[in-house]
Amino acid sequence: VGRLENHIRDALNVCAPRIMALVRPVRVVLENLPENYFEEHELVYHPSDTAFGSRRVPFTRTLFIDSSDFRESDSPGYFRLAPNKTVGLNGVPYPITCTGVRRAADGSVSEVLCRYENEASVPKPKAYIQWVADSPQHGSPVRIDELRVYNPLFKHANPDEKSVTGGFMNDVSETSLEIIHGAVADIGLWDSIKRYAATDAGKKELNEQNVETLRFQFMRIGYFALDKDSSMPLSAIESDQIASTKLVMNRIVTLKEDAKKDA
Repeated sequence: VGRLENHIRDALNVCAPRIMALVRPVRVVLENLPENYFEEHELVYHPSDTAFGSRRVPFTRTLFIDSSDFRESDSPGYFRLAPNKTVGLNGVPYPITCTGVRRAADGSVSEVLCRYENEASVPKPKAYIQWVADSPQHGSPVRIDELRVYNPLFKHANPDEKSVTGGFMNDVSETSLEIIHGAVADIGLWDSIKRYAATDAGKKELNEQNVETLRFQFMRIGYFALDKDSSMPLSAIESDQIASTKLVMNRIVTLKEDAKKDA
């Protein structure tokens, strides 16, 4: 299985546009910026193939990061966001520094408070994380109605081995499928769908409800494809009516394991 997954990664690495996506988004407020602050940053779809083109993503006072990129308690060897810690944002010229948090009634973190370091000289951060602007007027974020994360079906590499009590049916993992609601992506996801819909091949496939050919690399997460349970009317895409669509995405395969992924 591992060898097959490596071949799948090699194939998708060539053809899948890169998108910033957040599985469990957390709101970040850049307190030193005005409410109406707005920048645009150009991000390429593929780091080694200019034919994929690029998109311009909004950058605003309020944005989202993934919950896995923030900790309330710092630790040695951890380089992502934590109180009084500075981290870079992919494609953004200046880093952000965490200055505090706001909490919900149940005590959980509802917002991470940060400072945008556009007026200070700070050391180059050791890590860069993904982000998505909270800017509905610019179509950001793109909300994914359902994200299906497929994990190994069995707990052991060989579920028939003698050490597995009760046979392979007792070895099925309870977490082999994780269904997540509330994931978001940058506007490149919707832009890529619109570009595909503008081609003759894309029109034909979408008219026949064949959406599985649309595949993406969600950076630092894995490769994903649209599922047939998605609702993608060609008319809604061509008229830029994302609210009239339903995005259901399946993880095809993870990215290669990174020994320092928790850093």
